[in-house]
Amino acid sequence: MKDLKVEVVEVVSRCGARHKPGDCFYIRGEGMLEVPEGKKVCLYALNSLFPFLTAKQRQDELPQDDWIAETEILTCPDPRGVRFRITALD
Repeated sequence: MKDLKVEVVEVVSRCGARHKPGDCFYIRGEGMLEVPEGKKVCLYALNSLFPFLTAKQRQDELPQDDWIAETEILTCPDPRGVRFRITALD
């Protein structure tokens, strides 16, 4: 399973967790969450990202025309909240 970097690229107008552009965390190996020291992750945003993160970790196993490979930006549940970029790491 691929490691993933999940990075805040935009706060549309508010973020209750006070995320800022550039904040990031990682999904490692078989389901390990790595948060840089002194940082935090919004549980509500993480919950909304979970289904995609699992698929993104396994994107090499998906059909070539699957939308997962071409999707990088997702949002938290609050439409005025945070946009995240999910990048598969080599």
